Amino acid sequence: MYHPEALDPIVAFLRGIGMQVEYGEGGRDGFLPGVNIRAGALHVDSETLKGPGDLLHEAGHIIVMPRRYWPLLNRDVQTDIDAILADQTARDGTPDPILTRAARQGEFMSQAWSYAVVQHLGLPQECLFFPGSYQHKEYQGTHPMQAWIEQGTHFGLINLAQADFTGYAGMFAYMGNNGLAPFPQMAKWTLD
Repeated sequence: MYHPEALDPIVAFLRGIGMQVEYGEGGRDGFLPGVNIRAGALHVDSETLKGPGDLLHEAGHIIVMPRRYWPLLNRDVQTDIDAILADQTARDGTPDPILTRAARQGEFMSQAWSYAVVQHLGLPQECLFFPGSYQHKEYQGTHPMQAWIEQGTHFGLINLAQADFTGYAGMFAYMGNNGLAPFPQMAKWTLD
């Protein structure tokens, strides 16, 4: 595992924001090796986990949803979010903007949110951005996804700002002002 020393602080942080995290075989057969989601709870198999940042990334997919929907999320979070959005839209006749953003921008939001958590905890970004993560096996210097976020052009930054997780930053600083400190500082870690 890349940066195993980051696992305990990440798990403590996730539990501290109200996420259920369980260790054991339930973490097998997830979307990413060593981490699985079952009824909104994160399951971790530390023996097959590639890096603790993968746990953060999967948590990021959960946090873009209001807490009341967490128990409906499982291994294939994107499919679950799409189903929740379709059901809500059919019932209410109009798509909920929060669910729509989670369905369409959840991947970017999860990436940027994970970066902010690592910064907040004072951990090395390499626990999140390691060879093989985010489909980048070989690269020179900084991981391409990390560089995208740090250049201020990653779409997760604007989506987190639009959801009032953080203030506008990077090239998106000119697109709005919600009165919050700019990314990577966070005003909140979850939607309630």
